[in-house]
Amino acid sequence: MSEKLDVLIPVFNEDQEIIKTLEQLLNNVKCNYDLNICYDYDEDPTLVIIKKKFPSNSKIKFIKNNSRGFNQALITAIKKTDGDAVMIYMADDHENFNIVDICFKKFNEGFDLVCPSRFIKGGKMEGNPVMKEILTRIASFFFQYFTTLPIKDSTNSFRLFSRKFLKKIENYESNKGFTLSLELTAKAHRMGLKMIEIPSIWKEREVGESRFKLLSFLPPYMKWLLYIIKTSIFHRKNEKN
Repeated sequence: MSEKLDVLIPVFNEDQEIIKTLEQLLNNVKCNYDLNICYDYDEDPTLVIIKKKFPSNSKIKFIKNNSRGFNQALITAIKKTDGDAVMIYMADDHENFNIVDICFKKFNEGFDLVCPSRFIKGGKMEGNPVMKEILTRIASFFFQYFTTLPIKDSTNSFRLFSRKFLKKIENYESNKGFTLSLELTAKAHRMGLKMIEIPSIWKEREVGESRFKLLSFLPPYMKWLLYIIKTSIFHRKNEKN
């Protein structure tokens, strides 16, 4: 059997826009994959919306969070899936369905991390609140020019990770914000693993409310940014790819 990709889609009280996301993936992704809906509680209306539209689609799985929150939902799903690679994909992402197969192809070429990027040629970010965009671009600039992290878009949650790498993680530490992808990227960087960026697009959601809360999310992001700085100073095996 060919290698499989587990796409993890964290949801929380999503609206009908989740249907567009799933239809785009189901209609366009060609590799061997499952779409894993990661949810916090059984009464989440997202589940009703999905099950009504896709009552018997074998590609769609449902994984209940063992705890609460974005990071824990993903951690639960990582532990409950068995695909050769795992991709974190946002429920409101209507732009990047066409690069899922490209990411999986890069994984099959030997990359442990495939990092869709808004800040390389062909990538872009649109519609973000001004302060969020400024901080995101400052972080990108800093890590590009002042650390050994070999990717430009350090804070993007949209990532593909090899199962081989994930099995090396003894403890998942992210419990606030949307930092799990950053934590895993930081740890892969310290291990000196092979990673690559490909261009991606991000458009801020037009329907519903963004759950990114700037002030409360800054401290957990800073923890992993400092971790990357320490890696760049003290771990010489990491080099730019």
